[in-house]
Amino acid sequence: MKTNSPTDVWEQLAAYSNPVPSDVAGAMVRLGIEVVREVSGDDSTEFLARCPAHLALTGKADRRPSFSVNSRSGLFNCFSCGYAGAFIDLVEDLLGYARVEAWHWIARHGVYRTRDEEQPERKEPEERITEAALALYTPPPPEALASRRVTAEACIAFGVLWDPGKKHWILPIRNPMTGELWGWQEKGKRFFRNYPAGILKSRTLFGDLAWYGSTALLLESPLDAVRAYSLGIGGAFASFGAHVSEMQMRLIKSRCTTLILGLDNDTAGLTSRDRLYQRWRPRGLPMRFLDYAETPAKDLGDMTDAAAKAAYAGAHYPWRRRR
Repeated sequence: MKTNSPTDVWEQLAAYSNPVPSDVAGAMVRLGIEVVREVSGDDSTEFLARCPAHLALTGKADRRPSFSVNSRSGLFNCFSCGYAGAFIDLVEDLLGYARVEAWHWIARHGVYRTRDEEQPERKEPEERITEAALALYTPPPPEALASRRVTAEACIAFGVLWDPGKKHWILPIRNPMTGELWGWQEKGKRFFRNYPAGILKSRTLFGDLAWYGSTALLLESPLDAVRAYSLGIGGAFASFGAHVSEMQMRLIKSRCTTLILGLDNDTAGLTSRDRLYQRWRPRGLPMRFLDYAETPAKDLGDMTDAAAKAAYAGAHYPWRRRR
């Protein structure tokens, strides 16, 4: 089992917010981006330039200044190819730096402010959640395991428990760096809730947070990740929904060299899948798509064992032609 070094921990901590340079235009120049024009607004300025990722994403250089960076937020966006993100992402991509190195680079040139990434206000529970809170729950019974086609061994590996009174699954949500219990997701027939209310699922992943390897699989549902493990598929994680946050992608990227995107085979899942591919391909994370071609299933949990294994084995690049 790999343990986090102090550098790993700092890198993940740094990912919780994004520093904005005190001189955004100057920082752009130091990154090799020529500012072509400035457009002033009421409280900020947009610096227009040619997109530095255009060639990699489209195969053609950006002939017009379709790329802009906001002086106040540090957010950048190419209106043509869709390359977008926070300024620290730009430093990572253009200099090939890890997150913590990008932080230091911006710090050396002066930080104007730190813009917290999408982070809704969190209501802290009256009492701290501890492992003792899980004492009321039991291992899932055989009939529950059979209904979701998961094994008892997989549930142990992922810490999945069962509420015998309500007949609900208990899916732990943990700090990705320390493993501390933050709360859990409770799931039953036509029932779903996160406990405590306001828990920041977007700051972590569901799965074996100590896992590091070559190929990871990202799914939406925690129980689908448990199913994948039950089928012998290692490195399975879940994002708790179709929306995958920047923090979750950084956590994935730090754990694997290739990612298979297995988000649900519906409009929300496919839209999110394509967005993640476009955004993270230029960031050095090779990605393939779970193959839904031979099954009408909405997700891996709906597939037969054979279909699920075939979908994983047949994971393909987006440009593969269909027969």
